[in-house]
Amino acid sequence: MELLENSPVYEDRASAWTIPLLCAGIAIIACCLLIPAADDNHRLVYERETLRLDAEQIHKQVAMNDEFLHRVADDPVLLQRLAQRQMKLVREGTSVLELNGQSDHTDLSPYLLVSVPAPADLPPYRPMGGIFATLCRYPRTRLFLMGGGLLLMATGLVMGNAVRI
Repeated sequence: MELLENSPVYEDRASAWTIPLLCAGIAIIACCLLIPAADDNHRLVYERETLRLDAEQIHKQVAMNDEFLHRVADDPVLLQRLAQRQMKLVREGTSVLELNGQSDHTDLSPYLLVSVPAPADLPPYRPMGGIFATLCRYPRTRLFLMGGGLLLMATGLVMGNAVRI
């Protein structure tokens, strides 16, 4: 008993690295798993926004077409003007007004009357993050990072196991 009481006390300095190395290893592995998943979610949000804009444009086009069809059904003057335009006929007593800089009337489609402009394009998708996030996106570098994280965790566990005399 006396031997134990008089023996010098050794400080456990090796275990001071255990928690930081374990935390660093876990953080690297978590980043390697979460960054690609977050990128996939951001890309899906970008694609959803693109599809939403396309759907809005289609709904506007459908509404414009419906309005045009109702006008054609209810307005005989518009129906007559469309028929004359399609058949390239000019009523008696009238003439076609020629404007400078315009081509001859080759495209007289009624589609031009009801076309809705396309929505503005979104800027191209760019993933977020810096150098570390870029390294986590590629499978080969992700594998090396995960191996490094596991090595840090193993080193922390080994260094934490100090033998006391």
